Amino acid sequence: MNDTIAAISSGNIPSAIGIIRLSGEETLSICAKVLFGKGSLFTPEFIGSNPRQAIYCDFVDEGNRLDQIVFLFFKNPNSYTGEDLAEFYLHGNPILLKKALQVIFKHGARPAREGEFTKRAFLSGKLDLTGAEAIGRLISARSSFELELAQKNVFGEIHRLSSRVRSDLISLKAECEAEIDFSTEDLTYETKEERKSRMISLYELCVKVLRNAKRAESFIEHNKIVIYGEPNTGKSSLLNSLIGRERAIVSNVPGTTRDYLSESFSLNGIPLQLIDTAGVRETEDSIERMGIERSQNEFANANLRLFVLDISAELDFDKFMSQHESKIKDSILVANKIDIAHSTWKETSARFQANGIHPCEVSCKTKEGLEELLNSIHTHLIHIDKSDDFVLLEERNEYYFLKIQDHLKTAIDLMETAPAEIYIKEIDYALENVGLINGKVGTEEILGRIFSKFCVGK
Repeated sequence: MNDTIAAISSGNIPSAIGIIRLSGEETLSICAKVLFGKGSLFTPEFIGSNPRQAIYCDFVDEGNRLDQIVFLFFKNPNSYTGEDLAEFYLHGNPILLKKALQVIFKHGARPAREGEFTKRAFLSGKLDLTGAEAIGRLISARSSFELELAQKNVFGEIHRLSSRVRSDLISLKAECEAEIDFSTEDLTYETKEERKSRMISLYELCVKVLRNAKRAESFIEHNKIVIYGEPNTGKSSLLNSLIGRERAIVSNVPGTTRDYLSESFSLNGIPLQLIDTAGVRETEDSIERMGIERSQNEFANANLRLFVLDISAELDFDKFMSQHESKIKDSILVANKIDIAHSTWKETSARFQANGIHPCEVSCKTKEGLEELLNSIHTHLIHIDKSDDFVLLEERNEYYFLKIQDHLKTAIDLMETAPAEIYIKEIDYALENVGLINGKVGTEEILGRIFSKFCVGK
């Protein structure tokens, strides 16, 4: 880590402010060559004696002023990387930022690699590996739900979980070793049943963490909502209304949608994939039949289904239920066109409710009822609890928690027939995997794989 590194940290689009970050042993000397104020270049001594103070000055290249900037210096070890670190706040023109960065390179810095600032923070002990990974997830979060979980990890959620597991494992190991080493002494140990109960509790904690992590990832990646129903009931209009723009072609001609359309949107911070499907009916058109088959596949694989019903026409309730009861049973029944509902609708609605089905009445034309529908969708999704119960595990951490769980299960099974000298080995293996979660690793390859996912400048 002897090299001094620099990069643009604010992205590559025009903005009010652009940030260049510089870190390493030569930070002070490089800053003294590019910062000008009060009639002269700043000295390393002046910069070093004013840490964490915003200084208004000029950024210069061989005496030529490039920009008026605000500058901050962070003295080691009290910086993000644990090294001398400087941040230059320029006007956010990408061309200007690249020119300033080239000046910094000319004076001895080199371009930072992906994630190198955060990697240095980890190697300097400013972050453990779970915290470093969380920063990467924080930057790339695609919804407020994922952002909230990433924030929990930045503030130490995985570290706290793994530390709790480690503390309990050490306690179990100490109890086992004491029994092994001092078995002939007149000492009191916990019973085998008490020790086994503690192991089971720890095993169940790991099971819960892994289960909640899978649910979180499913929520982030795979919340698929399928809009389904007969032709010309307003499915495409509903998709357009929910996402707030004209995404799907809308026509009075039945069978307009021949294939499914997919669109992403966010509902109260939950990322969703909304799918408009071809209307389901008997048809001789081979292409339309293919679209209907795909619609049925999407319906089968959905997390939530919106079955759209056109209530502007009289409905044959018994026929409808005989054809579709199995599909609407686990769906939200969307009663569309409430603004022009048929005079028999109230009676039909009462029959649905008598069968335990509560239609959500909407009008895609007037937007009536859409807010209630969105609330109903949210309720159906979020009934799997609030984000407080979720945890975000990177693939690496999920693997190690699985290993800990497996070793605890083996130890619990061995307790029935084996002495403490045998099953204590499984506790040792579990402890090794806890260490790997927080970054007690020895290979550059593992670190490289983690930090290569970061953007340059982070």
